[in-house]
Amino acid sequence: KCRAAAAAAPSVSRRRLARRGPPGARREFFASAMSMSLPPHPVGVKFWTKLWKGNKDLAYPEIHAKFQNWYGHAFHRKFGRYFYNHRAGPLGIMAPMVVFAFGAKVAVMYYGTLRDLGAANEAAKAYGVGGYKTNPVPK
Repeated sequence: KCRAAAAAAPSVSRRRLARRGPPGARREFFASAMSMSLPPHPVGVKFWTKLWKGNKDLAYPEIHAKFQNWYGHAFHRKFGRYFYNHRAGPLGIMAPMVVFAFGAKVAVMYYGTLRDLGAANEAAKAYGVGGYKTNPVPK
């Protein structure tokens, strides 16, 4: 009697299947309920998978050294044309920064001089011909 009842009653998975429908129905329902479709990932899954497989068994210093090597090469391949080749030695990289700092200082000083001259002229206009904080004209 129990065997017959068990055979007659659907199994748990059959009950779930009856509730959900066929295997792809639920996925199709959610796909049709979305108002838009997402574009593919710009980098792609293969890039991240390859990165993980290549580094998962390495120690952190090795991974860091690999990244620094890759980044240095990638940076110089992309931006190397903008660097000035000179023979100034290890401090040669400071030369562009020093030239820029000197130019910025000169530009700021020039701006300040013009600003102060303009302010002095405005103050002189406000206080008359003699100017601001000047000795009075002797009589």
